[in-house]
Amino acid sequence: MEFDYKRLVAAPVSTVWDVLTDPVAMEPHMPGTAKVVSTEQDGYRVSMKMPMGFLRPTINADVRLSDVDKPRSFTIGLSGKAMGAGVAGSAEVSLSTTIGQDSSTQVAMIGVVTTSGLLAKVPDSKIEAAAAGFLESYFSSVERAVAAS
Repeated sequence: MEFDYKRLVAAPVSTVWDVLTDPVAMEPHMPGTAKVVSTEQDGYRVSMKMPMGFLRPTINADVRLSDVDKPRSFTIGLSGKAMGAGVAGSAEVSLSTTIGQDSSTQVAMIGVVTTSGLLAKVPDSKIEAAAAGFLESYFSSVERAVAAS
């Protein structure tokens, strides 16, 4: 499944970069009781529940960043497993300051995700909705934290 996600985030590029690349900065914005742990330079492990329709699997994903061009872009790769299911994918992520809005960042993610096992039976539209919902919740949390500081 291919995806294309774009969002204007009301936060400076440096903040958005940190919450997308630094496990310590990202964990407070993860929905639910997610855990994010560094595993190596440019790598981390995420463990979280992800609602997908009537399912709420706990996903354990290994994430690796490559092609890092701080603070403009990077490629994110992930592979994860949940009970009887798997997910893998990669995305090119780019950040840019919006003209006339110095404190806002345009985030663009273009990539592909594949599922296996039980997740392969879930329609792509449900997976897309779950991913978009996760990203919207995540970036809304970032915006609330920036506004409160």
